[in-house]
Amino acid sequence: MAIAGNAFRETVRQPVFCVLLGLALATIVFSPWFAMFTLFEDVKLVKDMGLSTILLAGLLLAVLSAATVVSEEVRGRTALMVVARPVGRGEFVLGKFLGILLAQWVGVSVLGFALVLTVRVGVPEAVFTKLDMAVFWAELGAVALAVAVATAANYFLDKPFPSTAVLAALVLFALVFFAFGFFDKELKPVDYLQAMDLETAKACVALLPMMAVLTAAAVACATRLALVMSLVACALFFALGTLGDYLFGGLAATSRLLGAVPWVLLPDFQVFWMGDALSAASDIPLSYLGAAAGYGALYALALLCLGMWLFEAREIQ
Repeated sequence: MAIAGNAFRETVRQPVFCVLLGLALATIVFSPWFAMFTLFEDVKLVKDMGLSTILLAGLLLAVLSAATVVSEEVRGRTALMVVARPVGRGEFVLGKFLGILLAQWVGVSVLGFALVLTVRVGVPEAVFTKLDMAVFWAELGAVALAVAVATAANYFLDKPFPSTAVLAALVLFALVFFAFGFFDKELKPVDYLQAMDLETAKACVALLPMMAVLTAAAVACATRLALVMSLVACALFFALGTLGDYLFGGLAATSRLLGAVPWVLLPDFQVFWMGDALSAASDIPLSYLGAAAGYGALYALALLCLGMWLFEAREIQ
């Protein structure tokens, strides 16, 4: 747990973590004004853009965090001091994975709250379209307050600005979400969370096990590869996992070994992508989220075991 805690703190303290999260947050919050130029599919575009932003940010954060927390420690011989103590290499990799994953989930949670709130704001389709500007200004206020809190903590208490800003944003966006759950767009009391798009929230939750798989892959790559090669390997892994059915499904159906092996070994990332369900206005059952979480946990465990084996076989000098 000590290794996981240190990995979490080191991850959220990285300026690149805060910058990428801020860029993704700005993209989501202002996405209604990007989508206003489309015809009739504005809200669906906001949802797709938001989920895609969360996914891309999660992939980049996983690779960059793993490269910083794992690869640089191995190259800088910091890991040697850790594994020289009564700490196994497997425990070292597991701790790093858990710490990075927790930081990933914090970032995804911030972006998820922002996406659900942005969907509630609506899209300015025409001049007569009524937007929930109270929620929009609350989002901007949460960002400004998080920056102010982080600045004050850094100046007066000597706390790291990036980690304080990220954690403050998580708390503030959660407060905005749960506070506006009591009111509709007219700020009239309604049944709790009735005015929130909970299906979009479920779609964001479905991305959490996907982040676990991507983080496990990034950690496994970071035990042997540098940043650029890790990014290339993880991007290829993500692309093959997303397009696996299209690329190998037909070959696997005809029992051809060339297609059957990668089709079985690669994860199906479409399991975690709920964008199509949101576009079709379909409900997302909680049982499906549970099954997706189990699938992601098993695949992340397999990748974590691979990472442990790669790290065990590596000589640290």
